Amino acid sequence: MFCAVRLELELPFASSLKDKRKTIRSLKDRLRRKNVSVVESGNQDSWQRATVEFAVAAVSRSAAEEKREEIRRSLLNYEELSIVEWREEFVKL
Repeated sequence: MFCAVRLELELPFASSLKDKRKTIRSLKDRLRRKNVSVVESGNQDSWQRATVEFAVAAVSRSAAEEKREEIRRSLLNYEELSIVEWREEFVKL
């Protein structure tokens, strides 16, 4: 079972692309420590917006939902960004 999530983020404290890259790099590092695949997939030229996608693999839907919820709680506590949109999809192989 896979859970794929696409996030539209707002980075209100970023005043340059350098600030944005620093915040996104930090976010990606945090998620990768949780064994999550992460990629920035859009809004690369915008200072205060980012599109990030991540994927979680699990043995069952409940395990994938549990991991996804852990990540969601972690992101809600991340002060440098706010989640504008959260889209998710579960895929069973």
